[in-house]
Amino acid sequence: MPRLIRLSISIGLIIAVMSQVGGEVIDRLRAVDWRWLLLALPLTIAQVAMSAARWRYTAQRLGVTLSRGQALSEYYLATLVNQLLPGGMVGDAQRAWRHSNQMAQRSPAFQAVVIERFSGQMAMAVIALLAWALAPWPGALALGVSAPVMSASAAGLLLVAAAGWLLHRQAPSWWQALQQALLTPTALAVQSVASLSVALSIIGVYACCVLAGAPTGPPLLWLALIPVVLFAMVVPLSIAGWGLRESAAALLWPLAGLPAAEGVAAAILYGGLSLVASLPGVIALLRR
Repeated sequence: MPRLIRLSISIGLIIAVMSQVGGEVIDRLRAVDWRWLLLALPLTIAQVAMSAARWRYTAQRLGVTLSRGQALSEYYLATLVNQLLPGGMVGDAQRAWRHSNQMAQRSPAFQAVVIERFSGQMAMAVIALLAWALAPWPGALALGVSAPVMSASAAGLLLVAAAGWLLHRQAPSWWQALQQALLTPTALAVQSVASLSVALSIIGVYACCVLAGAPTGPPLLWLALIPVVLFAMVVPLSIAGWGLRESAAALLWPLAGLPAAEGVAAAILYGGLSLVASLPGVIALLRR
């Protein structure tokens, strides 16, 4: 999809959301407790460091050399590119390409990045499902939550199983890479710990953005909404999730009986904080 279209989608969605709750959102942003955002910054550093370590481990499982410094530098650069360019995955594709330039065979470098990101998405999905199952949903909504959670779990398992079957049949080299880097008992244990830690750090950053605006609902309730908003950002229709994130928050917060402006304000803070957290990527860029 052309960049101009993605930019238009981001701008259009933000305008649509702000036309509905813009006044309240601005009031909430003016009253932000910046101490929570300062607390979130170290979490962003830990998030990138753990993500880079996960990438390095995945690459090593595939027989690919990747130093700690290179992994951290490249991950910060990829994060910066993902924040600035449409789609949210361009930076990851570029770090895979740059890494592959050092190798006789390029495919393991791309496999390492894909598997590393897949591991992270699976961890976030597990947390999202657990959060939705345990959240104190209000009134009649509580009765309607269990069925969607079970349906989403079943659909996710079927989708993963189908993808694994297709890889096994159509792309044996990728299936072998997936087994080596993720599915063996040792690799699965390491990947699970790493990816759950990264996912929790991401949710922690977002939670700080919610807390900065003095949330009105119980923590378990709005915490359950965060992973779903984060998944909305994965859809490659915007720039760095702008517009999609705010739209998802505007829909989900009222669904849980919370003010839409509260969710939108937190989404905007998270977007701004993510951009600030990616700025060390500029140093990596200047060193190239």
